[in-house]
Amino acid sequence: MAGPALALAADAPPVGVWSGTLNAEGRAYRAKIFVADGRASLTIVDMGELTIEASRFEWAPPTLTLEWKTNDIAFKGRLAGPDMLDGVVTQDGQAYPAAFRRGDLFKVDRTVLAPGPLTAARLTQLHAISGAPAFGAGWAFRDGPDHVLVEGRRSADATAAVTASDQWHIGSDTKSMTATLAARLVEAGHIDWTATVAQVLDPRLDFDPAYGEANLLHLLSHRAGLPHDAPDPGSTFSRLPLGDPRPERLAYARAALNQPPLAKVGEVESYSNAGFVVAATMLEVVTGRSWERLMREQVFAPLGLGSAGFGPPRTSRPPSQPLGHARGPDGFLHPETRRDKADLPVVLGPAGLAHINLGDLLTYLKAHRDRPATFLSQASWERLQTAPFGGYSALGWGVDAQGSLGHTGSNGLWWAQVFIDRPASLVFAGVQNAVTPEAQSVMRQALDAARLSRTSAS
Repeated sequence: MAGPALALAADAPPVGVWSGTLNAEGRAYRAKIFVADGRASLTIVDMGELTIEASRFEWAPPTLTLEWKTNDIAFKGRLAGPDMLDGVVTQDGQAYPAAFRRGDLFKVDRTVLAPGPLTAARLTQLHAISGAPAFGAGWAFRDGPDHVLVEGRRSADATAAVTASDQWHIGSDTKSMTATLAARLVEAGHIDWTATVAQVLDPRLDFDPAYGEANLLHLLSHRAGLPHDAPDPGSTFSRLPLGDPRPERLAYARAALNQPPLAKVGEVESYSNAGFVVAATMLEVVTGRSWERLMREQVFAPLGLGSAGFGPPRTSRPPSQPLGHARGPDGFLHPETRRDKADLPVVLGPAGLAHINLGDLLTYLKAHRDRPATFLSQASWERLQTAPFGGYSALGWGVDAQGSLGHTGSNGLWWAQVFIDRPASLVFAGVQNAVTPEAQSVMRQALDAARLSRTSAS
């Protein structure tokens, strides 16, 4: 009896939690792989404990092969003793060695406060739980005032405190702004929602014919079948401001559209930064103007978003604006002061490179809540805020069954969360200048507290 039992144990998959490190954009991110019998998930601890299910699971003792196709991440590891998985992670086309140790080795503060309104005192508590150098929240009910609360330091290495007017990088929350720009250009007659990649970009670039029928609606709702990103944007495209980003954006679109599709156009909802860059490239082609210029002229200026811009907030020494932070080898958060490392490549602007202060961000969210006819027609507002092919992705927004809209954004150095609560007529924005394991929890708690704040003084 003992012999067969030992053989079975040796052949069994390495079930349990394994802790290790991923590398992206030259930074280390703590991560955990949870292995069950026949499936696995990946939790990126330093991305607010983002968890994704593996699309491929293969156990051929002693080798474990996992893939997260939509995020372009793969791991192939060999069980080296009972408590170590030694292997290689392939991410965005780059391969590097990675070791995962058995056990949940990363501490996360899971404190949940008792329910109550969002006051300065509660924000202080949430900031302490967040682990970020600075934390901020803004909210507004219909027919009520705007509320903005902030606390903490612009940099972990400096004493300057954040202020209510400071600017924050909002990452992928920019996506709804790009979709809003598209709606403005559709109304102006520059392009149609059903304009396809083939109609607009051929013959400017070659592309896989499988994408030819993808239109703006597909691209802006993650239904074009495109992978998460184009191959290896970090080494090919500039991270420093460009006088005219259009040539590089066209090159990015070419690289994205020549990858094998994840699915047929329209069939699968698969989150894609590349889709938003391709959509913005189409807008640039039909107008002859860069996405940045179009955003200033068609979205920022008409809505009065004077603090809005691109990339991380411009700052000085000592910092006059918050800095984004990354976790160093010592385990502590440090500000990213290198200009060429402080954000993703410029071409990715339409997918997630805007900055803005909380007051202006509330103004933007209130426009989507209140749908002013002076900015867009009701038909266009409805188009933006409805999933065109079912599911949960409207144009640049996640949408729930009640019509509430939300999104989370991060470039790896900042975290921002926005929400429009339809039943409560509430808009909410939460921000911090670092990505921490506690980010999702504290943002959810801040939103819940904002819902309880209609009659409470802040």
